[in-house]
Amino acid sequence: MSLISMSLVPLLLTATLSSLASAHIAAFASGMYCRDGLSGDNSNSNDPIAPLYQLSKTDFWFQHDRGCDARPPPEGEFLELPAGGSFTVQLASNQAFTDLSYNGEKVTQWPDGGDHPDDWHGEWDGAECLPGGGYMHTQNESMAQGTAFAVAYENDLNKITMEDLVVFSVLAHSPWHTSATYQVPAELQACPEGGCTCAWLWVPKGCGQANMYMQPYSCNVTNVDESVAKPLAKAQPAKWCKNDSATCLEGAKQMIVFNSLEDDNVQGVPQFETPVYNEACGFKAGAQEDIFLGSTKPSDTTTTSSTSESSSASVSLTAISSLSTGVHHASSSVTDTTTTSHASSNSSMSFTILPLSTSSASRISSISSTSHAVLPSLSPSTRLIDGECTALTSVVTVTVTSTSVVTSLPNISSNSTVVHNATTPAMHSRWQQWKA
Repeated sequence: MSLISMSLVPLLLTATLSSLASAHIAAFASGMYCRDGLSGDNSNSNDPIAPLYQLSKTDFWFQHDRGCDARPPPEGEFLELPAGGSFTVQLASNQAFTDLSYNGEKVTQWPDGGDHPDDWHGEWDGAECLPGGGYMHTQNESMAQGTAFAVAYENDLNKITMEDLVVFSVLAHSPWHTSATYQVPAELQACPEGGCTCAWLWVPKGCGQANMYMQPYSCNVTNVDESVAKPLAKAQPAKWCKNDSATCLEGAKQMIVFNSLEDDNVQGVPQFETPVYNEACGFKAGAQEDIFLGSTKPSDTTTTSSTSESSSASVSLTAISSLSTGVHHASSSVTDTTTTSHASSNSSMSFTILPLSTSSASRISSISSTSHAVLPSLSPSTRLIDGECTALTSVVTVTVTSTSVVTSLPNISSNSTVVHNATTPAMHSRWQQWKA
């Protein structure tokens, strides 16, 4: 090779990396899928960084569209999540600008491997998009919308549902610098054998195409304190609540699905706005400590009876010992003993308690045996089990007076579930409020 040719090598490498840096962003760390690219030997890989736009759920789910879901990390390699602590990843537009390539020699403070002022911002006092920083989708640090991590207690990507994947940490005003540290809730349980699955999440606002990011990780919870550890609640779609924080959804929230071909899950987003991982959609910065069973209070759905003080209404709860798939059953008839001064004021509701199993329907919400639950007054309903089972045994009936308050559920284990039977949209809505 001539001296001239040799002198061009670093220039060509620099030019190549510079062109890659104009792309987007991913989180790089141990446990990531698609490390070293789809080929497994690409130190300049940008395979995980492309956004997800106008894709079906099948294609956007854990980056199936590009095949990254089929490139897991080596067995036993995880992103470690210390309960009550924090973990750090590197946000970059190319693996070359992280510690995973070139011994970290090309790492800078910025995700593109470049050098920028500490107060990097667009023109017009930061109102314009970053010059040369389109991959950041922002005008300045204060307008970076936030990124997040979610976790599911399952290591088979094909078995994870939207309800299983719970956002547990949010980093405000990110992506910004390369080094990004996320806080971990103290009450996370240990993962099952084989680990958990995590996802790095981002929905930018403006300065480019409106899209979303969902990047898979194998992860494992460490430093678990069994005395405080709790199971996660089922995740629900976030709500747009930028102008009224009282309407924000509390508790476990799903990832944001935006600009997909199906299943966009945040409703009520105004025109020219974007659902994001910050207070506008009810996501607080830092560890999400309200994502566990029993972490949030039930909505106030108590109603005042129009009957005399002598009236009462009963609610029956039926325990079922086993679940399997494929068969619908009507529950056994339970006779309610209802005393009321006016026949028209009778109201009863059948709740069915089901033990959790691998075949449980994902929509079922868990409760604990010591839950304090407020039960609304509901119209009579057909007693059909909203779930799938093959047997009805071990019937337990609990009679609730007109105060409609359950102080405890006898003989129900902490991993039981409650299934509702709502016959009208209004009843279903009130049930949703109660179970939340």
